[in-house]
Amino acid sequence: MQMTFIKPTTQQPRTSSNFKKVDFEVLARNIHPIDQIELHKKTGEMIYSTLIGKAITTHQLQNSLNNISAQFQLEKASS
Repeated sequence: MQMTFIKPTTQQPRTSSNFKKVDFEVLARNIHPIDQIELHKKTGEMIYSTLIGKAITTHQLQNSLNNISAQFQLEKASS
């Protein structure tokens, strides 16, 4: 299992440039099954949250596009 962490490069990080990405691998057999279950649960919750956010954004953009299209059609018809 590969894990990624964000590690600060300064004592008091203030911007994103004050962090670096650190990758390392851990063998799944070295992780207790309960911890594996908890990790998968948290990862699933994070993925679900991200997907919901993207779905909401997509829906909002689609509504905006539909509104702009309707306005364009009205302006085209009136001129």
